[in-house]
Amino acid sequence: MRNESEKLDSEELMHLAMHAENHEQAISYLKRVLEMSDDNGKAYYLLGAIHAEIGMYERATEEMTRAVELEPDLPTAHFQLGLLHITSGRVTEAENAWRSLDELGDTDPLFLFKRGMLHLVNDEFDDCIKDLNQGIALNSQNEALNNDMRKVISKAEQVIKPASPSSELDKEESGSDGGHHILLAAYQRDDDTEH
Repeated sequence: MRNESEKLDSEELMHLAMHAENHEQAISYLKRVLEMSDDNGKAYYLLGAIHAEIGMYERATEEMTRAVELEPDLPTAHFQLGLLHITSGRVTEAENAWRSLDELGDTDPLFLFKRGMLHLVNDEFDDCIKDLNQGIALNSQNEALNNDMRKVISKAEQVIKPASPSSELDKEESGSDGGHHILLAAYQRDDDTEH
């Protein structure tokens, strides 16, 4: 079977990677694409997305960085790169990665998501929730991203609920630092294997 698959070109391998049954298979296809053409920004983007999904955040950041260098017109890659930075506490790097999203305007979901996330790290929870909800309403193309944003909204709503004495105690005991704590709880996995 390996001999037959070696005859596949990079476009066919990309297609197979996007429809792979598991992460291992997709990673294998994408690595073969990059062996054929090391300047394929979309392959780096997909590889970075998979590595982020399995908790290999540093590797994912490197691959997303390479993707936006090669394909500067991939707004989703810019957004994902910013998310990787912001969930690692690198807000300045996230802002730099997201700068190109400003051109999309405030009716684009990615612009609204990035603005909402920046509100979050500044503990501006109401503005965060408003932007993320508006972005979700406009985003009909990426339900997985909408689900990630819903998790952030849920955590932000928990922070701004009128606090009962026991929830104040829970918040103090958890060591929460507002928006950054929410990002870690809502976006990163508990099974991080690489930071």
